Amino acid sequence: MPQHDAIFRKKTESEQLKNIIATKLARAVYAGFEAMFAEFLNITLGAQSRFEQRQWHQVQTAMKLRLQVYEGQVKKVSEAVKIIAYSEVNDPALWLLAKQIYAEMVKNHENQPIAHTFFNSTFGAIWDSRKIRNVHLFVLKARYRLGPRPFDSLVSRISLQSGFENAIKTLVSRHVFRSDYAHFTDDIAMLQRTLIAGAKKQCPQVYELLALNDGYIEYANSLFFRNKACYIIGRCIAKNGDNMPFAIALLNSEKGLHIDAVMMGADQLSLLFGFARTYFMVDTDQPARYVDYLSVLMPHKQRFELFNAIGFIKHAKTEFYRYKVDTTKNSPPDDKYIIAPGTPGMVMLVFTTPGSDYVYKVIKDKFSAPKTATKQHVMAKYDFVKQADRVGRLVDTHEFRYLAFDLSRFSEELLTTMQRQIGDSLIISGNALILRHVYVERKMTPLNLYINQCDERKLELVMIDYGKAIKELAGANIFPGDMLMKNFGVTRWGRVVFYDYDEICPMTACQFRELPKSADSLEELSSESYFDIAENDVFPSQFKVFFSANKTAFSFFNAVHHDIFSVAMWQRLQAAINEGQLLDVYPYKQSWRFSEMRAKQG
Repeated sequence: MPQHDAIFRKKTESEQLKNIIATKLARAVYAGFEAMFAEFLNITLGAQSRFEQRQWHQVQTAMKLRLQVYEGQVKKVSEAVKIIAYSEVNDPALWLLAKQIYAEMVKNHENQPIAHTFFNSTFGAIWDSRKIRNVHLFVLKARYRLGPRPFDSLVSRISLQSGFENAIKTLVSRHVFRSDYAHFTDDIAMLQRTLIAGAKKQCPQVYELLALNDGYIEYANSLFFRNKACYIIGRCIAKNGDNMPFAIALLNSEKGLHIDAVMMGADQLSLLFGFARTYFMVDTDQPARYVDYLSVLMPHKQRFELFNAIGFIKHAKTEFYRYKVDTTKNSPPDDKYIIAPGTPGMVMLVFTTPGSDYVYKVIKDKFSAPKTATKQHVMAKYDFVKQADRVGRLVDTHEFRYLAFDLSRFSEELLTTMQRQIGDSLIISGNALILRHVYVERKMTPLNLYINQCDERKLELVMIDYGKAIKELAGANIFPGDMLMKNFGVTRWGRVVFYDYDEICPMTACQFRELPKSADSLEELSSESYFDIAENDVFPSQFKVFFSANKTAFSFFNAVHHDIFSVAMWQRLQAAINEGQLLDVYPYKQSWRFSEMRAKQG
């Protein structure tokens, strides 16, 4: 009997000790989450001041700093947890207990979903390459998925009873800045006319009530800052519930504030919240609830896209994984994975399903000639893009480790190709195919395929935008490297976006040169170079090879962008970058700008 009591007492003490350690572990993760969120918010809080003072370089610095906050805190917490847990840090039962304690701690937290993701990140950072079971993570179970919540505390409303013009004036005036408007009255009048015209075209019910001064304007209390602009987000709402979302773009020049454009309707707002844009800074301690509101304005946008747009990119990955699992379960069994349409890459194996809006990109074990880079080199390029101002021309990516897929969705032929090309990244476990490292990107039509299936008018427009994409990237200090059309995609808006990053680099790292003339014509025919070429040398005159297969496409491109083939243009852009100039790039059409509208009106 005494021996039995001793065993029981020892077991109880062991359980008590494990409970103490698990509680401390959960508290450490919770403290790290709160510290992460506070630091993230502190950087965001400076957005309005930077906008008012036109501190555009500081805007970019703040964006980069904010991107480092999450990983930095995860690293700090991971080190703290290793000390707290000590020899038990690798005990799965301890982590399961810590998860249960943590779940209670954040049960009623305003930002519970993001807090859950932070726990997942900490666990993942410590367990790293070992098999991670979903039982240790806040991922798929219904109780981890917070449903839409009321957002009344995040928005304000203005009645139209005193007239639409007064309501618009009130809307803009309620957002107070240190800077004054240069032409407030004219801007308000133009905004009123544009909103009415947009409602008449897009939402007749809203238009009728605007004309009758019935209904109201609703707007988000927090402003949305990005690059050189500030946006007022809201919607015009009729009493019957019909509504028209809008985003008012404010710019701040040396002459003062002015309204530059207004985007109307969910489709136009989707341009603003597009996947090739950098992230907004939104002053709020309720980001998950803001996503609920934005989902109402843009119902076709997935939640992970909206979390991503406001800078919570790690939680966006959690939301994407849920989306991926759900869509796989709900898709037909014959919707199997295939090699993505387009020219196969020399560095990446890219696959998708015909019904998916996304592609999965895995770095190959060995690169096809003449590529000589390493996996680490390619990963560094993708990290460079993540930190860059993508100016609407670089596809954002989600980087996953140990991402699982349904094995039954892969054909034997595709599996054979994957084992041959990405075998080092591939794990098959039971009914799952797991990729050790993979990038997820939005699916687009490759430009080289698009130009062969569009009419002549669309060909002209896309070639002009192709040139604009190259120039806008260059103005943002980004040289794409390999500018073949197969490396660009076309969005549903007909916008050209770059997505192949293994040769991307800063413009300032390039040396743009004229192609030297040879003394002997036979030298030019030789397979060997007849002059010395440095690794960073670029010869713009050779870019014409990109159009060798399509003379019509080249003629449209050359008519507008012939300067891309000259050294002078590239050197001029380099000089501007070195002088600290930042290119003005707008997430809306030039024709939507009020300055353009006024010019047309004479």
